[in-house]
Amino acid sequence: MEKAIVTGANGMLASNIIGELLKDGYEVIGTVRSLGRYHGPRGEGLELEECDFKDTAAMERLMEGCTCAVHVAAMTSQGENDYEKFRKVNVVATENLVKAAIRKGLKRFLYVSTANAIGYGKAEGAPMKYPFTASHYAVSKAEAEKAILAYKDRIDIVIVNPTFMAGRYGTAKGSNRLFNMVRKSPVVFCPKGGKNVLDVKEAARGMVLALQKGRNGENYLITGRNYNYRELFSDAAKAIGRHPLLVTVPDFLLKIAGAAGDLMHKMGISTELSMSNVTMLMIDNHYNTDKAEKELGFKAAPIDFKEILSY
Repeated sequence: MEKAIVTGANGMLASNIIGELLKDGYEVIGTVRSLGRYHGPRGEGLELEECDFKDTAAMERLMEGCTCAVHVAAMTSQGENDYEKFRKVNVVATENLVKAAIRKGLKRFLYVSTANAIGYGKAEGAPMKYPFTASHYAVSKAEAEKAILAYKDRIDIVIVNPTFMAGRYGTAKGSNRLFNMVRKSPVVFCPKGGKNVLDVKEAARGMVLALQKGRNGENYLITGRNYNYRELFSDAAKAIGRHPLLVTVPDFLLKIAGAAGDLMHKMGISTELSMSNVTMLMIDNHYNTDKAEKELGFKAAPIDFKEILSY
């Protein structure tokens, strides 16, 4: 029987991955920083452990008997200005985790990166583009990819690059907040850009397929459907019987907000507003999906917005 260790188990994505692994017959060790914050699936074969993945010695002990690792936990803040904080968590601690997995004889290491480490509008292998080159989170994930691939001759390294996910085990303050206006507001403001969106349950299924079938040293975009924001919010609203007024936000207003955010950063004020972050709303952040379909047999099912908006 395969036994997997999954980091960041209390998060939306990791919780769904754990559910997929249990369904496929794996034994699973899920690591959380606080057991009280875990709201994911339960069941025979799941063991939850309170452990910070940056504690390499503790993680190495928990890897006893494991055959593979799924590393989901990461620093994701959009308001933090210090890149070294991201690097310490997302790069250094991840590389240490791979070294621990090698010492314990694990066969495979699945690393959850981000699609933003790949140039949008393109497929795997394309260099990342602005505005994501200005995102500490995206840059640190791309750096981590390079760092761990140096060990692919000692352990199978498979990297998954998911796009935007929402759904089960998510919260209104997490990625599901994208739809807060759709749930409540009579007016929904739509930037001119777009993004690729998928149900987190489908993302988890794709990642387990990558764990099982992915080729050593390869990246796999795990994607859903490419939307523009007006289409995305319209489809979501119709799914729950709402018909808000959709108002397009001019780029110049977003640029003013971004400039104000940059000024706040210079003043030492933490905010998610920045020119790079608002630029993300103005571009078509879309991706090519062919590789995962051809090599893993993964193609995301259509999004059930009614279900997603119920969480």
